[in-house]
Amino acid sequence: MTDTALTGATGFVGRRLLAMLLAENHSVRALAREGRTLPEHEHLSRITGSLSDVNALKSLVSGADVVIHLAGATSGFDYRDLARTNVAGCQRLLQAMATSAPAARLIHVSSLAAREPQLSDYAASKHAGEEVVHAAANNWLIIRPPAVYGPEDPALAPLWRLLARGWLPRIGSDQARFSLLHVDDLCSALIRSAEGDWPENTLIELHDGRPDGYSWNEIAAIAADIRGRRVRAIKVPEGVLKAIGATHLALARMRRTRPPVLVPNKVSELVHPDWVCDNTRLPGCPDWRPIRTLENSLTTLPGWKKFQ
Repeated sequence: MTDTALTGATGFVGRRLLAMLLAENHSVRALAREGRTLPEHEHLSRITGSLSDVNALKSLVSGADVVIHLAGATSGFDYRDLARTNVAGCQRLLQAMATSAPAARLIHVSSLAAREPQLSDYAASKHAGEEVVHAAANNWLIIRPPAVYGPEDPALAPLWRLLARGWLPRIGSDQARFSLLHVDDLCSALIRSAEGDWPENTLIELHDGRPDGYSWNEIAAIAADIRGRRVRAIKVPEGVLKAIGATHLALARMRRTRPPVLVPNKVSELVHPDWVCDNTRLPGCPDWRPIRTLENSLTTLPGWKKFQ
């Protein structure tokens, strides 16, 4: 049983990871902001705070065998806004580890977007966060997942509901390809990497077992096979997305509300034609294999209950 420190425990991936860690009898200390709910469990200790709270971070990592860093910002008004969490927050966590858990291993969950930092402020902030980890003296592993999906993900729920009704919004080129990863497989990989002999001080990508990823046409074909009826693809022009993003951004600034995920430069990331992962840098890890594909997971997602 490992002593695991976890950030991002109240997010989509974090909630699932926490449940799986506790089910496997790991002792977990989880960082959570005031007002955020965590389950009651004998092997779970709550550390109230955030990535800006140095003392909370020291309490979080003290005595940990492994630190899994999931917390991150997905929306912001600009790069500086995103970097407060994705770069400066990561720096503070590493500083806490240096003083309170120098022997702990860091598993840093980044994003495949970090591969193309020029595309968006989000991608640039995730890449900069990786550079912070590269410079650390700790034993670290960076994992770049592609688009992660699952039943409890609010971000992709509208897409699955449209797909269940026979419509597929298509973004970008007809030739675009992208990898996917089910949340359970990502969490399984994180647990296995925390327990096992995964590579040290390296960066790996993960996909669901399809080395060449998916195309929009393949997504439509999978859905049509399950529905037993045709799925119609609707191309969403890049210019329309950018206009929507600009409107959302202007409204958020005017109303002083939380920044939207869809901003104009995020669109450049969404329409990029190659988001296919490469698992070849993951040698010698027989303890992890992805088991969930879109074909065997689609009916568990929002909107698909009638097909189960």
